[in-house]
Amino acid sequence: MRTHRLGPWQVSAIGLGCMNVSWKGRAATDPERRYSHAIPGMHAALDAGVTFLDTANIYAPFWDTIGHNELVVKEAIDMWDGTKEQKDNLVVATKGGITRSEGEKWGRDGSLDHLLSAVEKSIANLGVESIQLYQHHRQDPTIELETQIENFGELKKRGLIQQIGLSNYSAEQLEVAIDILGGPDDGGVISIQNEFSPFYRNDLNVLDICERTGIAFLPWSPLGGKQRIPELESGEFGGYAEMAAEKGISVQRLVIAWLMHYSPAIIPIPGPTRPESVRDTMSAADVTLTADEVDHLTQSLPESLPKSDELLPFPPRRGA
Repeated sequence: MRTHRLGPWQVSAIGLGCMNVSWKGRAATDPERRYSHAIPGMHAALDAGVTFLDTANIYAPFWDTIGHNELVVKEAIDMWDGTKEQKDNLVVATKGGITRSEGEKWGRDGSLDHLLSAVEKSIANLGVESIQLYQHHRQDPTIELETQIENFGELKKRGLIQQIGLSNYSAEQLEVAIDILGGPDDGGVISIQNEFSPFYRNDLNVLDICERTGIAFLPWSPLGGKQRIPELESGEFGGYAEMAAEKGISVQRLVIAWLMHYSPAIIPIPGPTRPESVRDTMSAADVTLTADEVDHLTQSLPESLPKSDELLPFPPRRGA
């Protein structure tokens, strides 16, 4: 598979989002299906040349099983029959900043104490000496943005993480982070993970910053969510169904190819779980689209969904 710059690394041009197997009732939560479906799906991605895996500490079936997905990722890598060189070439990203407590109460904590505790647990779960790419999952509305960004810088200074990524930041907030930490060439922010798909394209200004600075844009939910795929397949939304039929490929494969062609900053991280789906999706790296085809797909899309309020409230700014 061709590669893409991610900070100091060259990783596969498509990564694997590992979240889907760890929610309640999903494959990795059942002892039998963990080894018959979940881990074989991850192995299919690795065998296809994927070298970038994305997880998070809160990807888990229950509040008291935080770290579940990280443990599955570690197990999948350990069980994979790839060579030592291949395993050493893998980059695993995880995230911190979201909390889950008894009664499935979700919150956010950007304090240094919380992040230190969270990253140390992630290090143990993944069985590594330091986290390769640690991403700020959600901003804490009770702590100044600048302080939260500085806390991630402190994690790197202490050697607990190698590189810093952000998630769910606006363009203005990303600029603040770059001012504080620098960009990829400065050993600062190397990636941002925001929602982006045929259905949701509200962060074009964030994408512009990424293209200008060399920061990798990792779109979460790149297919718009499993429940919306039928809209793409039926032709209800955009021109994907028609073009996919013309090319003899799946709509999912075409969407990932469109994202890769849409911007040189984008590294899609789809989350298929079945080995056959993984192989089909990852083969998007072999799909070539002309500029006219990319424009046709983009122009065929209806107006993007309204900007999500999931990320609100934003934290205060220092001195504001």
